[in-house]
Amino acid sequence: MRWVGIGIVGAIVVSVVATWVAPNFDEAQATTDRQTIDCLTAHLAREDRANIAQFADKNDYDSLWHAYDRVFPDCAVRGDQRDRKAELEAAAWRILSSDPDFMRTREANAALAASAATH
Repeated sequence: MRWVGIGIVGAIVVSVVATWVAPNFDEAQATTDRQTIDCLTAHLAREDRANIAQFADKNDYDSLWHAYDRVFPDCAVRGDQRDRKAELEAAAWRILSSDPDFMRTREANAALAASAATH
């Protein structure tokens, strides 16, 4: 009887802990994903940003993702992010592509390309 009582108490404790942790999982995952995305955006060197701008202007997205692939291992916070790497890199790309400095770099690239095409 004593073991049955201990087993029931153990099951209740596990149930309470699981209920308490589960709702916070999504919030914790979102927080770590934001940290990883911020890291992917911030840890790109100036040269990486310039290369990404050129790759994007040429629609060379394979090369663009390779630039992020080099930074990703240093930025991943949780192991499960490897499964969602493409999603996290795409989010970092969206943030970078809306950055005013990055947009100026792309505009400069476009101006150079247009100038070269007319000469």
